Amino acid sequence: MTGLHVRVRVGGEEYAVPVDDVLEIAEYGEVAPVPGAPAAVIGVCNLRGEVLPVVDLATVFGLTRPAAPERVVVTEQGGLRAGLAVDSVVGVEPLPEAREEADSPYLSGAALADGALVGMVDTASVLDASQGAAVA
Repeated sequence: MTGLHVRVRVGGEEYAVPVDDVLEIAEYGEVAPVPGAPAAVIGVCNLRGEVLPVVDLATVFGLTRPAAPERVVVTEQGGLRAGLAVDSVVGVEPLPEAREEADSPYLSGAALADGALVGMVDTASVLDASQGAAVA
């Protein structure tokens, strides 16, 4: 695993997804709702013929979002694949190790970068949540 991360904004806060878990970044397009899906799953989208669940990171982290998401960070970890709906992508950059603990099971910790506290997303936990686990 490298120290490179895709830095994103969600609900006015910054998070980072390990670049090793990211397949691509796509525009937030048409997403079809799925009845009975976990609360964090917005729905599914068609990504070049593949049906991809789209997980709302704002819901996962208990944040409110002022507008619709603009980007989907397509991730894969442990054989699970999903798109993470985010407000925007800040960039791809090396980040320091997470030195702060996080209260969320969906974060591996937090690090200071450019004077901002950045939550380090635990991709496996978020993808597990998209498969049916309860998201609080």
